[in-house]
Amino acid sequence: MHVSIFIGSPRVNGNTATMANALSKSLKAKGADCRSYYLYQHKIKPCFDCRLCKTEAMECAQKDGMTILYENLEWADVIIFGTPIYWFGPSAQTKLLIDRFRPYFANKKLQGKKAALLLPAGSGEGDCDITIEQFKRVFKALGMEFIDAITLKAYDEEDADEVLKKHDVVQDLVEKIMQEETV
Repeated sequence: MHVSIFIGSPRVNGNTATMANALSKSLKAKGADCRSYYLYQHKIKPCFDCRLCKTEAMECAQKDGMTILYENLEWADVIIFGTPIYWFGPSAQTKLLIDRFRPYFANKKLQGKKAALLLPAGSGEGDCDITIEQFKRVFKALGMEFIDAITLKAYDEEDADEVLKKHDVVQDLVEKIMQEETV
């Protein structure tokens, strides 16, 4: 099983990364091939609605940091999106990633793939509902299957680690992902 994890936090040691790293480590222990990408380390330009992605090649016209991200979206069987919640939504870099999914609406290359969310939020689960709904709609439009969303009340850099020590909700997601492989 191939898993790509896209981390949409500017903090490489923050709560989103803590959750993503724990997930990756557990999935690798179960035999999955995992790759992680910190979105803030990739220069992603906004979609400028040129609509080239709707023509023959069905690819984005822009050649930027999305090139490697596109390759790894297509490589993966399971795609994990992790983002801190900023004002009830995903981080700006995560939103740029989503906006650049337009080629996949036309070329259907993500159809049938599975997806999950890692969402730390300062106020907890209640602040995540809009982001979860947004991603569910994106997944539906692209023909992807939504597995689950893991939400944590986490604001300061060590919060996610403390929560995971009490109950490893990431391990719960690992079990769901691995069940998907055997189904």
